[in-house]
Amino acid sequence: MPIVGTHKIRVGYDLARYVSDMAMRGWLNTDLARAAGVSSMTVTRFMRGESQTARTAEKLARALGYSVRRYVIPAAEAVSA
Repeated sequence: MPIVGTHKIRVGYDLARYVSDMAMRGWLNTDLARAAGVSSMTVTRFMRGESQTARTAEKLARALGYSVRRYVIPAAEAVSA
């Protein structure tokens, strides 16, 4: 979670968009993990929302050929989701 001043900002990621982009390539979690240089368990946990670090989000986005900005959900939406 990025910290600004003394307040933590919670950022969410559009998992449906990650899944859609994976599907367009015919990729499974294992394919994305290989391309991103992370374990398949890391991808599984990320996609379940269990462990979503900015570093992992960036690696997955780059492996799919996009900036992580494509997948970021604005903080206001992430909090209400």
